[in-house]
Amino acid sequence: RLERLQRVVTKLQMESGICEEQLNQADTLLQADVRLLAAGKAPQKAAEVERDLDKADAMIRLLFNDVQSLKDGRHPQGEQMYRRVYRLHERLVSIRTEYNLRLKSGAPVTAVTTVSVASGQRRPEPDEAPLRYLQDLLAWVEENQRRVATAEWGADLPTVETHLGAHRGLHRAIEEFRAKVERARADEVRSPGCWGPLVLGVDEVRPLGPTVSPQNSSKSRLRHLESLHGFVSAATKELLWLSEREEEEVAFDWSHHNPAMAAKKESYS
Repeated sequence: RLERLQRVVTKLQMESGICEEQLNQADTLLQADVRLLAAGKAPQKAAEVERDLDKADAMIRLLFNDVQSLKDGRHPQGEQMYRRVYRLHERLVSIRTEYNLRLKSGAPVTAVTTVSVASGQRRPEPDEAPLRYLQDLLAWVEENQRRVATAEWGADLPTVETHLGAHRGLHRAIEEFRAKVERARADEVRSPGCWGPLVLGVDEVRPLGPTVSPQNSSKSRLRHLESLHGFVSAATKELLWLSEREEEEVAFDWSHHNPAMAAKKESYS
């Protein structure tokens, strides 16, 4: 049993290293495309970034399953391996969030268009950049509202833990986004007219209904996932206990010659 679990540890160490390289590659490609967008050029590696992120996502799900087998087997490195895989998952969520916000929309957030004037010269249109930025922010909000609303829950402990870890990363991103909106609102109070349209636009997005916001729905899902995780964890422990008792009963010598039969009858009574 210990040899089998140690093989799982070795497998986790190797595959988590491969997954980290996959995420490094995705991040490198993403940052290269972000620089292209900032220069007003079209991204070149979006498909590769998404493919690398999907591969890393699938790998992390399998790693969580291996981690759960270590924890079920009470291996001393189980918690250490869990933290390692969880950090990989946090990084995946962070990179995917930046990809969705800055690259998937296909337009730079600093885009500025030009218009013709009577003199024949061209000048930047001052409202275009904030509007483009606003559109990207609104798209990010709407996408994450959909993610929260349509996300699955999981039917066993490994999948519930996977969904809980994923949503904790997403919830942090939403909280950070909310904090930026609050700072923008404070800046608007100090310098009226600068950020007002952006703050108003982001704050009023309600694709899922008039009383739903990404922050509230994310908090609700996080609370329910934590509750579900507590229940499934307790249920899994009970099932493990039951399985151990079952093994004892199957292996027990039920013949009348067994000197332990009296104690067994006493236990049953």
